[in-house]
Amino acid sequence: MLCVLIFKECLLCSSNSAERAAMKRVALFLALIPFALLIGSALGPIHPLGDSLAVFRFHIGLVTFVSAGLLFLLKWCKIALGAGILSVAAVGAIWWGYHRQPTSVETPYTLYQKHLSFLSKNAGKMERDIRTKSPDFITFQEANGAHEQLLKTLADEYPSSHYCGKSRLTGTAVSSKFKVIVGSKICSAKTGFAAMQLQTPAGNIWLVSIHLSWPFPHNQAKHVARITQELATLKGQIVLAGDFNMVPWSQTMAQIETATRTARVGQINGTFRLFDTIDLPIDHVLAPTNCLGTVTTLDLLGSDHHGAFARFTLEAC
Repeated sequence: MLCVLIFKECLLCSSNSAERAAMKRVALFLALIPFALLIGSALGPIHPLGDSLAVFRFHIGLVTFVSAGLLFLLKWCKIALGAGILSVAAVGAIWWGYHRQPTSVETPYTLYQKHLSFLSKNAGKMERDIRTKSPDFITFQEANGAHEQLLKTLADEYPSSHYCGKSRLTGTAVSSKFKVIVGSKICSAKTGFAAMQLQTPAGNIWLVSIHLSWPFPHNQAKHVARITQELATLKGQIVLAGDFNMVPWSQTMAQIETATRTARVGQINGTFRLFDTIDLPIDHVLAPTNCLGTVTTLDLLGSDHHGAFARFTLEAC
């Protein structure tokens, strides 16, 4: 609002009508930019640029709220009202996603989701953390040879493991305490995910680790189009986790949830810090729709992603 007050003072100080009119046009243009970007952040179903804008929807919403004050000052009251309402709705919905209290319910299953970073050398710390938390399921991304060895070290507690080391950047892995169904292990050469089907007390469950490409102008949209086709062929219930490089309220997440018949577990948590200032929620755990649960962030342990530790139900979902 300080910017709005400064502009008002500058406008009043100007004695030249042509100068004041030019200032108003410039101010109007600048005030409409964040409003347009906020609208654009909802257009992911039309173009992948919308999802890229959605990553920063919360921050764009805050700026739009300020610009609404400037639009009121410029007598564009209807547009100002629309900008104000839209910004409050956008910011409020995301804020609620971060702060909503989880439903109190018994959550017998746990999953340890970690983007490892191919540069990570902390396999020892990772092993201790996993053994301490003792999850039922483990999903890794950017796994390399050292992490494949980590899974072998954990085999006494996690006899079912599957490592897909396509490259040090795209290596994915899944591991579990439950027995794997023979012949169910999948390494997708086309899209780079790892999957296997497990026998659990809740029935047969597919466990999938996924690492999506970066969003537009990179090729995330094409990657999602390919991977959803493959994931949709998995028959039965799916538990899916990974580094999605995308926020929960995006079209990307909606597409994957639809294809896998899942929903994101728990509240929103920042898992990756961008430019050392902005915490982005881009690592997620998905479970069959209506499976309630909670999620907390993990320690970095040498990675640049916190990852997620999820607790959730599987029965009667």
